[in-house]
Amino acid sequence: MVVMRSHLAMAELKTDREPLRLSWSEAISGTELYDGENVETFATDWHFHEGWQLVAVTKGERHYQFKSSSIVARPGRLVLVPPRLVHRAQCLYRGKTSFKIATLPAVSLSVDRPAAPISWSTAKVLGQFITFFESLKSGVNCEPQVDVLPRLETILGESGARNALVSPAPPAFVSRMQSYLSHSLAKVPSLDALSSLAGVSPYYFVHAFTRHIGLSPLAFHTRARLIQSRKLISEGWSLADTSLHLRFSDQSHFGRQFRRVYGMTPGQYQHRIATGVVPRS
Repeated sequence: MVVMRSHLAMAELKTDREPLRLSWSEAISGTELYDGENVETFATDWHFHEGWQLVAVTKGERHYQFKSSSIVARPGRLVLVPPRLVHRAQCLYRGKTSFKIATLPAVSLSVDRPAAPISWSTAKVLGQFITFFESLKSGVNCEPQVDVLPRLETILGESGARNALVSPAPPAFVSRMQSYLSHSLAKVPSLDALSSLAGVSPYYFVHAFTRHIGLSPLAFHTRARLIQSRKLISEGWSLADTSLHLRFSDQSHFGRQFRRVYGMTPGQYQHRIATGVVPRS
């Protein structure tokens, strides 16, 4: 298994030497695009995405660790991370890494969600992804969503996603509470309240939720709020209003959680909306 370095040591993005460009796509609303060239340190802590994440490394290596496995993204391979699969990632300890990453919103596709990430190596699939990535960067006027989604399904089908092991369904109360936490972002519930809603004891609720989801209930809720914070910031919300709306204890707490999980501060993330570049802290 890949040994991950401390996120605290990896957090600063030295973008004067290792530019990491971020942008939102107009072609599929809510899509984030990461275009890294010679990035030395870019680490994320345990988190998940509502939709698929597709990763193509063109130089160096990027390590992805999951709760029970790991994958090294290398040149010539396309890594696909399924929706809501908990993971963390970092670039190789030595040298510099270049990559293209598309993180999609929750979109309806005719591809079952697999239980594990997929690492695929063919020139055809990589070529499809690069074209897909550039289409997303170009925006809605170049290639509207109706054309982009079938291309994504083609990539997933070509990569073997249709033949991958499908994730087993968790107990009904876990799925129900996962949905509840995903939609109750403006308040921070207690474990007692959550276990009461689930109809099981607090101990069993935490144990079952963590086992099937990969995060504790409160850690999952924090990540869900952080996902929403990215959306609000992209829509022009101030950092103070975002922190208050999502019930972080204060803006400093919000900033620490954001940086811990995503390897950049909310201010860095906000800055990229105007410039497309994550600045030095």
